[in-house]
Amino acid sequence: MDTNPHVSALFELQSRLMSLKLLPRTGWLQRGMRDVESIAEHTFAVASLAMLIGDQQPGIDRGRLLAIALLHDIAEALIGDLPASARRLFGATAKREAERRAMLELFAGLPQADEYLVLWDEYCSGGSEEARLVKALDHLEMLAQALAYERAGSRALHEFWEDEGALVDEFPLVRALTDRLYAERSKLELGGRWQMARG
Repeated sequence: MDTNPHVSALFELQSRLMSLKLLPRTGWLQRGMRDVESIAEHTFAVASLAMLIGDQQPGIDRGRLLAIALLHDIAEALIGDLPASARRLFGATAKREAERRAMLELFAGLPQADEYLVLWDEYCSGGSEEARLVKALDHLEMLAQALAYERAGSRALHEFWEDEGALVDEFPLVRALTDRLYAERSKLELGGRWQMARG
């Protein structure tokens, strides 16, 4: 018999988190991609970038940064990955309220539940440098994945590149990496592979 009262809550949460390895990122599927990345794969990429780039950002709390990176999409274990079209129809407020309810359910019974919720709220509001860096890295990782799919032949992802004005300059290294992705995509557009794929 379990002596730790939190074992059951942790076991249930672990089971739910396993689903993130199976749930695809819906936006890619909507654009005809097959064998797309899972939510867990995306989260791993964001967390890896958070460590690598955060360690070069003075004053960043690495533990807080990594916790936010790992938590940022965890509600999707219950609600799935809502694509931009669904977010537009539901509205940002309804989406955030549903995600918050999912977070409350996921972490129910854990002693750190309130702490995790505070970190997630911080991410949503951009209330700290760590939260804003994770948001910037979330966008950077999406662009990197879009470029990878375009290099593999997809030509249906142009809208992912249209919101360049939304990028912030708070993190020069993230901006430099983003600019490099745009430059690589421009080379792809002008190169023979893009033209051959169109023809």
